[in-house]
Amino acid sequence: MIHLSYGTNVHPAQDLAGILTQLDRYAEPVRRRLGADQLGLGLWLAADVAHGLATDRDALCRLRRELDTRGLEVTTLNAFPYCGFHDAVVKHAVYRPSWKEPARLRFTQDCATVLTALLPAAASYGSISTLPLGWRHPWSEADSAAATSALTELVRHLRALPRRIRLVLQR
Repeated sequence: MIHLSYGTNVHPAQDLAGILTQLDRYAEPVRRRLGADQLGLGLWLAADVAHGLATDRDALCRLRRELDTRGLEVTTLNAFPYCGFHDAVVKHAVYRPSWKEPARLRFTQDCATVLTALLPAAASYGSISTLPLGWRHPWSEADSAAATSALTELVRHLRALPRRIRLVLQR
């Protein structure tokens, strides 16, 4: 069986209202045009939105309802860009914060919490794509140790969740 998906990270949305606009303007029309009952989404959430959803059960339930109403499902989140994904100049900024900084761990934990709630019942796991440890220069042994510690903490968080989440480190 082929499972079609659409990546929303090509459309700017820095808050929940923007995400819902994306669903109406792009994702749902794509699903209808394909004649599909369901369309998978690769969803990008800015760090503030991910945190808001992870800590506000009502907002998270609202997003889940809005997805269900439109015949959309989320099995993967893009947690590479932290924010400003559609700024005029992104370049190396997309690598900040790196895995040596606590903000990257918090963002990814929030994304995992959100994805756990958004996964369709039939999904055996979800996935989160994120940056490699950080930009190659400058990078020290201490940076490697901090990143290793953060990823170890993330593994503990993922194991405690009620659904399986896989982490994909991008190149």
